[in-house]
Amino acid sequence: MWIPYDIRSSLKAESAADVCAQSRADLSERDFVVGFYLRNPVTQVWEADLVASEAGQQITVSSDMHISLYGNDAGKLTEVIYQLRAVSVEGALHAAHADFQPRLLRWIAQIGRGMAIGGWRIADLAHGARWRCTPFRPSAMQVDFQALPLVEADLAPWIELFQRSRNAGDAASRLMAAFAVLNAADRGDAALGRSGAAGFNVTQEMLIHSGALAHPTVLKGLDLAGLIAVLRPEHARLIGPDGMLTPIRDDLAAQQQMAMLANLADLATHHLIMAELRAREGQAQPVAPIPAADARGFHDAALGV
Repeated sequence: MWIPYDIRSSLKAESAADVCAQSRADLSERDFVVGFYLRNPVTQVWEADLVASEAGQQITVSSDMHISLYGNDAGKLTEVIYQLRAVSVEGALHAAHADFQPRLLRWIAQIGRGMAIGGWRIADLAHGARWRCTPFRPSAMQVDFQALPLVEADLAPWIELFQRSRNAGDAASRLMAAFAVLNAADRGDAALGRSGAAGFNVTQEMLIHSGALAHPTVLKGLDLAGLIAVLRPEHARLIGPDGMLTPIRDDLAAQQQMAMLANLADLATHHLIMAELRAREGQAQPVAPIPAADARGFHDAALGV
């Protein structure tokens, strides 16, 4: 079952709906707390290879912004908490992220280790409203190991690209890998000749599952060529005309837009590959439906509730 790995464009409310509504209706400047969880992309542990105390260390950025750094019981940095003033939950998040991302990049350059933002939590202190954005953790899926055949040699490279998309820890890498598969299916590559590319279209369900429901571009109903046309400018931004990766400095809003498109491209790739596999195995049944509980989780994440 496909799940979205990047839901940074959504905020899940942890407080009562009326409390969060009051916070969003308030346009006055007030105190917010934004906490960024750190993740080691190699070990997948929620910590960074930086020494930090459980008691915390404080840094003053300005009179309106203060930072506290907290470690775990192993003495490694796990969360960076911002205290700042803003007029909305999104404004607080974007302001904190704009300060924290270049700090994180400097740490990465300084010690030469990998680290990434794993998620965040936000609190409006004036209203007691709280939100969070952390990865969706689904249950394990059952498969019939004996019944599943090997992937055929001609299709294996395309599934390996899908594997790269699934394994990527960042939206840009996910989009580039998935885009290659979608483009191959659209141009009629023989290995994907029975993937149903000609009849593909972006459904409401796909937009909900990928978190792309909130994307400003009208995506519902696009055929494969239309989806590729939407993805191509982002792909072109990532890979320059000389074929080299382009250094890009996106703010959080741009990263969120890319995450939506990367998730959708990843999901579309999965649909095409599964259609190809079913055709090769002579199966006519559709992809197994997503269990109700998981689908509800996707819907909540996509709508930020």
